Amino acid sequence: MAENNSTDPVAEPDVLVVGGGPAGISAARAAAGAGLKVVLADERPTLGGQIYKQPGPGFTVTDPAAMDRQFRYGRTLIESLDGSGVDVRLRTGVVAVEDGHAVLVTEGEPARTVSAQRMILAPGAHDRPVAFPGWTLPGVITAGGLQTLAKTQRVLPGKRVLFAGAGPVALAFPAQLAHYGANIVLALEAGPSPRAADIVKVAGAARGNSALLRDAVRYRAGLLKHRIPLRYGRIVVRAEGDGKVERVVHAAVDADWRVVPGTEQTVEVDVLCIGYGFVPSLELMRLTGCEFDYQENLGGHVVHRDGWHRTSVEGVYAAGDGAGVEGSFVAIDEGTIAGLAAAMDAGVISIEAAARSAAPARQRLARRRALSAATTRMYRVGPGVFELSTEDTVICRCEVVRQRDLAAAIESTEDINVVKAYTRAGMGPCQGKNCQRHISSLIARRHGREISDIAPATPRMPVRPVPISSIADHSIEGPGLFVAEETVLAEEKEVTP
Repeated sequence: MAENNSTDPVAEPDVLVVGGGPAGISAARAAAGAGLKVVLADERPTLGGQIYKQPGPGFTVTDPAAMDRQFRYGRTLIESLDGSGVDVRLRTGVVAVEDGHAVLVTEGEPARTVSAQRMILAPGAHDRPVAFPGWTLPGVITAGGLQTLAKTQRVLPGKRVLFAGAGPVALAFPAQLAHYGANIVLALEAGPSPRAADIVKVAGAARGNSALLRDAVRYRAGLLKHRIPLRYGRIVVRAEGDGKVERVVHAAVDADWRVVPGTEQTVEVDVLCIGYGFVPSLELMRLTGCEFDYQENLGGHVVHRDGWHRTSVEGVYAAGDGAGVEGSFVAIDEGTIAGLAAAMDAGVISIEAAARSAAPARQRLARRRALSAATTRMYRVGPGVFELSTEDTVICRCEVVRQRDLAAAIESTEDINVVKAYTRAGMGPCQGKNCQRHISSLIARRHGREISDIAPATPRMPVRPVPISSIADHSIEGPGLFVAEETVLAEEKEVTP
């Protein structure tokens, strides 16, 4: 497995895989196994993505058995690339794509353009942002953020943690964090508690999903072991405190996750961990011009794909949570299918061979999705998740734009780009990841539309924050303002005694 090397020539692979999580690894392995030249780029210092993240440089795991199962499984998945011939480029972000070209930026190096006949986009997902009073206080952290601290840095940010979320995450994350030593005083699940009919449906979909169901039982047992109360049908209303989280107010919700008046309760904590699911990272797919569908339970806008995970743009494939959030096992199988599709379309394997190789993955996907369908009543995302903010709530954290600051612009338009231009909401470093969905909901409610009708803001490159020196044209200088770094170094060398 070749890691990034600044002396490598600019690559011109048969396939560029973007993302080093389970989907990206599987796609790269499948494409390379079919005989294609593959480059895999990931902005993290280690492979594994969010779900299988590994300790960063400087950390050594001396006893893998002491780590959780996700770590060990992720390690096995990563090691499957050894000897595959995949050129892995870590700390390398893909900041723009267009017409078979991608701009790669590696830490400390100038940008490079890679030409690839085919691209498999597996950018993963990020935590679903939920705006409520106090969500910007120090001590409020997403499940992914806290998991990163605990898994890769072995750091716990507080002494009393309240977890609030929904879906499988509401079972898994509190149990995992407790395993790492976190004191979880309460876990809240916005969805309803399981009914007998739900258990029957899940049992009917158990075939091929025994590992997932065992995990669910183990997580529930973990909550019981650590005496962590799990309360269903409740959501965070607000976080309070003087400069940091000191207490959290939560309340009961109806089937649509709308707060039931008079049910508020307060808990004293110093950390509030939010885990209301994930949304796909769509930026690169939108830059390429891919078509999209809308499924809130899969994260909102999701890229349109055919049965081989081809997008509407020729030569571009999408796999994993970045194409619709369905979990790591689905991501692995989708990555395999996308890698085989790229090889089939390149003509290095036949349609029949690709179909045979993809058949086991397709069977597993059908079983996973049968289980997801069985849990729909419990795990569907309610529209009330977008209705927790007040007029004084900061909606855009980067530009400190409050809900009341958005009102006039939203009154005049249904176009989120116009709201962005007038208020600067969405112009900060996160490029709207934290606020865009909430603003879309505000627009939809004001104009009597569905949130699915509100198109996301126009994508811009670079899709990730990047040092301007990495993408600057060093042949351009502005005397008196800026000069190329090489010129500065030469002048300093001349005057050095």
